[in-house]
Amino acid sequence: NYHKFGKTQMDNARNELMSVSGSELVTKLRKNGFRLTVGDVTFVLADSYGFCWGVERAVAMAYEARNFFPDKSIWCTNEIIH
Repeated sequence: NYHKFGKTQMDNARNELMSVSGSELVTKLRKNGFRLTVGDVTFVLADSYGFCWGVERAVAMAYEARNFFPDKSIWCTNEIIH
């Protein structure tokens, strides 16, 4: 069966994905205006850091599928991240 998720469901899943993606270092960089200096080394995170739109959507759909069908087996028939 095919189920198409609505915009609100996809937005919620995308927000959940953004809340769990990234490391402690990425969190520090974001809070510091995408720049962090440690000793004499400065790390700069690009503003466009993240997944492309298609990958972001595929991962969000996987999260939403789990939320929508919590007791079902979910199978990916192809790669969702390239």
